[in-house]
Amino acid sequence: MKKLILATAALLVSFALSAQETVKVGVILPFSGSLAAYGTLTFNGIKLHVDKINAEGGFNGKKIELIVEDNNGDATQSRNAFKKLAGSDKVVAILGPVISTTSLAVRRDAVEFKMPVITPTATNDKVTQRNPYMFRTCIDDSFQGVVIANYLAKTRKVMNAALIVDRNSDYSKGLSKSFKEAYTAAGGKILAEEFYQQKDTDFGAQLKKIASSGAEFVFIPGYHPEVPMIIKQAKVMGLKAKFCGADGWDNDPVINGSGDNIEGCFIVGAFSREDKRKAVQDFLAYCEKNYNGKVGTFEALGYDSITMLTEAMKQGLTGEEIRKGLSSIKNLELVTGNASIGEDNRMIKSAVILEIYKTPEGQFATRYLTNVNP
Repeated sequence: MKKLILATAALLVSFALSAQETVKVGVILPFSGSLAAYGTLTFNGIKLHVDKINAEGGFNGKKIELIVEDNNGDATQSRNAFKKLAGSDKVVAILGPVISTTSLAVRRDAVEFKMPVITPTATNDKVTQRNPYMFRTCIDDSFQGVVIANYLAKTRKVMNAALIVDRNSDYSKGLSKSFKEAYTAAGGKILAEEFYQQKDTDFGAQLKKIASSGAEFVFIPGYHPEVPMIIKQAKVMGLKAKFCGADGWDNDPVINGSGDNIEGCFIVGAFSREDKRKAVQDFLAYCEKNYNGKVGTFEALGYDSITMLTEAMKQGLTGEEIRKGLSSIKNLELVTGNASIGEDNRMIKSAVILEIYKTPEGQFATRYLTNVNP
């Protein structure tokens, strides 16, 4: 009996030591619902980097422990998950959410709990504005919209465009606003602007109006599953205009789920496999050995969010120390570019223009066209 008590006591000590030797990091992503693909891809990138760090001895000798919550792409569930992670789970920082609407939902909680938040992919400008605890790995809508508009008007010389906007998405509305302002400033004309809502499946009425407008390109700042349905339905009705999008397109469900009408479309993204920088090539080599799939933008941004976090944790492991560490990031080498945090915690980093083409195997993929600096 005494041996059993001693063994139990030793086990409890072991658990206590284990807890002391880990750094708990919260993760809030959609693993269910219509945005599950985005959450899964982003988490894959996060876990790839955490596994690498832990295999190499951890952060300052401490293993990074991920505590993961599924928000189903919902704002209320995001807030509930945030309060659990920041409260009872006592994480040092939170990675996610991935879309703008759910990231905006936790802004107030970040301040209340003094909890640093790094969203890998939420691009709406307001996510980080006037909030010292909110950060992002990706570029914001203002920059993305300008990049797309200028490329369309100044490089492609397309001066007549249309938009299809998700009226319930902060991401979609923010990008469309930025695009319109920059495109008209460059001399372009917006001939039509149509709207839809998430979970819509019939886009015929919007596409007919765009077809009659004479627009040469249609900007769709949206996500799967609506974007593929729009592009497929456009082909059925014979719409001649091509399409362009932003980082929400840069994943296989959109690129290979939209039919052959997606060939020749272009997007602005954060990552290109053709980038020759050492950080990119090292990332690809590591993924080749440790990842079952072809990595893209969402995995790269998830991976980079860990780079940002560990860089900030060099200042210490309290919320305030990590916040200060994040806000002081300058020229940090990431897979998705050299990053600096500017005013209002704005991510300052380059973007890439990618064209969608058909491979000899009959699949669709992206190829690098150009880099655009901020």
